[in-house]
Parts: sequence; C-alpha cells; structure tokens
Amino acid sequence: MAATPGPPELTLAERLRALRVEHRSGRVTQQTLASVLGVSTPLISSWESGAAVPPAERLREYALAFANERIFTDAEPQLPQESDLTAGEERRRQDLIDELVRLRDRAIRPVDAPRPGTGALGGRFWYFPDGYPIRIVTTQSWPSLEDKIPYLDPWHPNYIASFRDMDRDATIELYGHIRAENPTADVRFLTADQVVEDDLTGHVVVLGQGDQMLTADHAEPHPHSEYRYTAMRYLFQRLDIPVGTWTPRDGDRDFDSVFVVTLDDDGNPHKYAETEKPVRVDTYSPRFLRDLSVPGRPRLTEHGFPVLEYDVALLARKQNQLNLSTTVTICSGVFSRGTYGAVRALTDATLRTRNEAFLADHFHGLSDFWLLFYVPVFRASSGLGTVTPDLERPFHRLRSSS
Repeated sequence: MAATPGPPELTLAERLRALRVEHRSGRVTQQTLASVLGVSTPLISSWESGAAVPPAERLREYALAFANERIFTDAEPQLPQESDLTAGEERRRQDLIDELVRLRDRAIRPVDAPRPGTGALGGRFWYFPDGYPIRIVTTQSWPSLEDKIPYLDPWHPNYIASFRDMDRDATIELYGHIRAENPTADVRFLTADQVVEDDLTGHVVVLGQGDQMLTADHAEPHPHSEYRYTAMRYLFQRLDIPVGTWTPRDGDRDFDSVFVVTLDDDGNPHKYAETEKPVRVDTYSPRFLRDLSVPGRPRLTEHGFPVLEYDVALLARKQNQLNLSTTVTICSGVFSRGTYGAVRALTDATLRTRNEAFLADHFHGLSDFWLLFYVPVFRASSGLGTVTPDLERPFHRLRSSS
C-alpha cells in the first residue's frame, strides 16, 4: 500500500501570514506587525501575498518577534533584544531563521548556471586554472611582540619566519589545500608587510586583518597594532564590499569588535569612500556564552577569558582591480576563529562540496559576492575549538550581497 503523501510545504508568503494570524494571543494585524518591524503595512501585505520577497535580515526580525510571543500582548509591542529571550525562545528564534530563510531561498533560487571545471581534489572555489600566481597574504605579528619573543627577530640564530604569521592555522590549512587543487601553480604565502607590487597582480587571498577594514566613522587603531597602511587596506579600498569593522569607543577593544554593513538612505548595502560617513550601519557581533546565575547575564568567563560561542566571519571574492583577469578573496573574522572558519568552509572534506554548491547557487557563480556568517566554536575541556560552518544553514548566514 502506497504511503499517503504529507501536506505540501507552505510557501514563504503563506508561512509569514500563518505566523501572524495563528498567533496564540489572537490575530495580530498587519498594522501591528508593521509597527514592530518598522516597515509599512502595504509592505507586510506584499510579503504575505507573494508579490515581494523580504530580505533575509527582515526574516531574522520576524524570527525575533515571533520567538518571544509575549511582545504582542503588550499595549505598544516592540521588537525585543536577543538578550531578552529565554533559552527556549532562543532555540525557537534559530529554528524560525532556518525555516524562513530556507523558504526564501526556494522562492528566489536562480536557474542553475554552468559549472566551471574542478581542481585536482574536485573543488571549484580554490581552483585557479588560468596559470596566474596565487599569493596568500596573512596578518603579521604585532611589533610589540618582537621584544618579547626573540625568535621573531630575523637576526636571531633561531629565527622562525612562520612565527610572524598571526593566522598560522588558517595559512597552513589553505596553503596545503590550494597546492593540492592546483599542483602546478605558483602558490606562496607571506605576511602583509612582506608584500611587493608584483604580489598584487595575480590571485590574492587575504587572511584576517580585520583592523584594516575600519569604517570611516570609526577608524581607530586596533589595540595591538601600530596602525599601518598595509596591502589589505590598499586592496580593500578598491573593492566594492560595503562591510567594515568597528570597535566601540567605550567597549573592551580586545573582545568588543564587530562587523558592520554600511547602508544608504533606502537601507541597502552601500560602499562609502573613506572620507564619507555612512547614513547608518547594521552591526553583526560575535556571540559569547552568558552567566545566567548573575543579574544582567554578563559574559561567562573561564580561565580569565569570555567564552566565545560564535565568531563572525567575512568571506568575499571580487575581481582584482589591478588585474581584471584575477580575483581577490578575503577570509576574515572578528577573531582568529572566524578567519579559520571562513577558510575551513571551503577546505573541510566533509562540508566543502556542500558549501561550494550553496555559493554557486546563491551568487550566480563563485567570483563576485560577499557573505557574513557565524562560525561555531566548540567548548571542550582543553579549550575552544573552531567548527566548520555549514553555509546551507540559514541561522549561520547573517548578511550577503544578494
């Protein structure tokens, strides 16, 4: 006897309407929801009718609103803060993000584009068949460390050049993978201060160096570096990526840095010149575990450090403006966990094929996009470990170029 097929899955428009009209507090009006989300009532109507598709960041607001069902019982409901959610509500928020963004992806999924060739390992993202050299540019050690670690001094008999690389885990992972995918290519890695002009006209991969992406309105030096004009900053100024970094002036400059997306008057991502002040910015912060036993739920600390749960990473690829036949790729995190996770997303044997397929399907190929996402961090007895992010999971994805 054939199995009875289950009910068809709702479309995004149908699910958004169901969240509103089936709310346990009674029917939530479109006007009430519009007020909570800060949009117009006709826009809510267009999303529920399928006439328009909301951006992914609006769906994250939907998830926040409907995870905390108490807000719609208030006389003047307002969108809550993530920190106001209980553990159960946070799980519901994450589940709703996954569900709604997945439905959105289905609504807008582009027609499959022709797939390019593959490298020796079968991958496409880190395969460069054109014969141009490939340079991995990493973060150099802070000059203040050179007095503390003698082996950083090139005059020391035990000088170790790799000690100067502050993204060593990511460098080792990526260098080996690119060499394996491109066995005949000229692949080298070097720290940012070692870059010369000829290194910038092939394929360039930049690791870390988030302090070189400071937004115009918050261009303050990183706490551990004498602020320097590096290859990363030179390249980043020439790329159309409306993403920057920001350290709050009154925050802890070791642990409070964030990524920001700069926006225009209409709320769309927009790249500003260094001398221009963004109209506004959206902020994307790493997530730390919280101490629930203390009022205000401050960050949980262990061994003297806050316990990181998710870092935020930027993965971007753009045309190299110094040689339009080549590319610039950026793998950078707020912390080194994010940088390593951005690399592992497309080198990890378990998830790289899945993540490559996601990028190809959602960005019309692999050569012109940017994506902010969470990198999970595993809390083990011996310390914190970086988990490869699954880009197919909508909760992991924060903001992107499409």
